[in-house]
Amino acid sequence: MKSVLFVCAESSAIVGAKVGGVADVVGNVSKALAEQGTRVDVILPHYQCMELIEAQPCAEVQVHFAHQRLNIQLLLVSKRDGVSHYVLSHPWLCSEHVYHHDEDGRPFAADASKFALFCLAVAQAIEQGVLAADVLHLHDWHSATLAVLRAYGKDLQRLKATHTVYTIHNLALQGVRPFAHDPSALESWFPWLSYDGQRICDPRYPHCYNPMRAAIELCDKVHVVSPQYMQEVQRPSNMEHGFIGGEGLENQLVAAQQQNRLLGILNGCDYQSESVNYTQKRLWQLAEQAVLQWMGKANQLSASHYIAHVRLQQWRANEVTPWLCSVGRISPQKVALLLDDDTLGELLRCLAEQGKHFMMLGSGDPALEALLTQAMAEHDNFLFLRGFALELGDAMYQLGSLFCMPSSFEPCGISQLLAMREGTPCLVHQVGGLKDTIAEGVNGFTFTGNSPKQQSQQLLTALQRALAIYHNEPAQWQTLCTQAKNTRFDWHQVAVSYLEQLYTH
Repeated sequence: MKSVLFVCAESSAIVGAKVGGVADVVGNVSKALAEQGTRVDVILPHYQCMELIEAQPCAEVQVHFAHQRLNIQLLLVSKRDGVSHYVLSHPWLCSEHVYHHDEDGRPFAADASKFALFCLAVAQAIEQGVLAADVLHLHDWHSATLAVLRAYGKDLQRLKATHTVYTIHNLALQGVRPFAHDPSALESWFPWLSYDGQRICDPRYPHCYNPMRAAIELCDKVHVVSPQYMQEVQRPSNMEHGFIGGEGLENQLVAAQQQNRLLGILNGCDYQSESVNYTQKRLWQLAEQAVLQWMGKANQLSASHYIAHVRLQQWRANEVTPWLCSVGRISPQKVALLLDDDTLGELLRCLAEQGKHFMMLGSGDPALEALLTQAMAEHDNFLFLRGFALELGDAMYQLGSLFCMPSSFEPCGISQLLAMREGTPCLVHQVGGLKDTIAEGVNGFTFTGNSPKQQSQQLLTALQRALAIYHNEPAQWQTLCTQAKNTRFDWHQVAVSYLEQLYTH
């Protein structure tokens, strides 16, 4: 029986340890691997925001970090579905939230130090026999420094002998920090470490350490989360043409492909959980509850929450049913194509002509949130709920007629899978995992384009196609819904692919 240790920043299996899709991947694929007879352990830092009900101390690991000797506690926090979840606990790891928001001049600084200490503690736990596995599976830049310690740490022989896999969930976030001359720098964390700077430097900033580049160079296998995205990241990004690819690491990824180390395996979706049947009344209850909770947590009433609260009352009084829905982070990746050249205004006017409404849930970039709030104030058929509420999102996946996901790039995407699971067709940009999961006229609508402007225009054209079929071809629309619901990307097959492709030498 193989044993696998997942090293990551998030997991949906621990309350408070989920921020984005990587948490869902870790939570679901670890369970699917266990169902295949694999022993799976998952380890994360201990954050203040976690809800740890029955944490059991297991061991203590001593490390030399930033010229200090530190004792790190290993705790077992859950053991279910064949998966054991551990956290490493120390005041330097125990941030208030999973991720910090660093000032512009020092991007990633606080998190980079936290995760560097986390990686060192994992390395020492393996070396001391506290943790053991046949396969070490690293996720995103947060655990990538473990690959550097494995390659260059002189006294880490057990770690060196462990087959190591690296999964890239988001290539846009690489955790770049200086090599030296800063408290949050490779040589400040590990003054005792000798390393080959040519293999782990950032290609654009050679004086800086790039954890993601290092893991791509140093791990036995490199995995991206869809076959289409694997092709895209081997090409340089071209913003003028609206293409986001390797983000400076395309040469390293091409080399990994040539060495047969690069694989694209599509993520799955959970189809086993019992589905809840939501009503329109329940949707409004969940939305109202979420908005009031967000208001209660803030010292001052925000325009977005106030306008959303008013709009909710208007929609409830008029018995509005949202036709178009969107759930996700408010980031340039997710919403830039909507906000360029008044595309959102055009979209809302197009919907208004048909008496249709657009409901969006998400939070993130304050400047983009402000633009969405302004659009809500100007268009009474748009409701922007600025925040995150899990059950509200689930209700929106189910009750919307069409789900919108116009990402500029998308490694895999989870929202389109969740919407299709509920029988909701999707409108998506034909990139990455969206191209691998949504087919025009089969389970949704797609658009492309050779520039951001073209992509925004074709987004509107795709919306018009959807509206035309919805109104004029009800039987065809119902077929779309049925085919969306029958589309399956099962975690079982993902786990089999991991075992056969990633975890073999």
